[in-house]
Amino acid sequence: MTKPVIGITAWRQTIHILETDMDLYILDVPYIDRVRKAGGLPVLVPHVMPEDADDMISRLDGLIVSGGDDIDPASYGAEDEGVTLQPNPEADRCEMSLVQAAAKARKPVLGICRGSQIVNIAFGGSLHQHMLADEVKDVHGKRPEILSEILAVRHEVEIAPDSILADALGTSPRRINSTHHQAVKDVAEGFKAVAWAPDGIVEAIQSNIHNNILAVQWHPEKLPAPDNQELFEWIVKVAG
Repeated sequence: MTKPVIGITAWRQTIHILETDMDLYILDVPYIDRVRKAGGLPVLVPHVMPEDADDMISRLDGLIVSGGDDIDPASYGAEDEGVTLQPNPEADRCEMSLVQAAAKARKPVLGICRGSQIVNIAFGGSLHQHMLADEVKDVHGKRPEILSEILAVRHEVEIAPDSILADALGTSPRRINSTHHQAVKDVAEGFKAVAWAPDGIVEAIQSNIHNNILAVQWHPEKLPAPDNQELFEWIVKVAG
């Protein structure tokens, strides 16, 4: 039986190796491991020109939009409030075009953290550029400065019963990680919120039109396996 091919968007980073700056596409290994364990064949997707997005999606059975740096406010028609960290407009354009192409081709999409925000703005939604600036302070306080401490932050999430997310994870409250300072603000037309943090921040959205687009604000691949493995099993199953 042929394994479904799941494309995962890669990050473009300049990394200093042996006294030389190298321009690389990279991806955190747990994304690959989770897709493999779910029965899929993972492939890394580099930045593509928007006009090539349909062609790229035609070669995939499903798409995961991975996490990463902040989204350029100009990508969703907003003024920069001066709190955006390391925006990459090229990455924004690429990932939005891939999500739109996948929706048109009715291929499943799983957005993760930044990927959730990309899904939202690709269809006309908006973002909190900085949650503290918008008076969201209960569980989304100031982020730690050390990566290991950021990844250790946890809070509960409430899941809507009638949702793809509930079908995958159930409706019991889940403790998830929280690595972001930006989040979905206005949910895109044709989508609905399906999970919330205790302070009201939207933690997951899904399409009302396509039954195969789900996006979560947390990082399921960074939770101790097999926690949240169901999300990767969902996309591989739908892709197959």
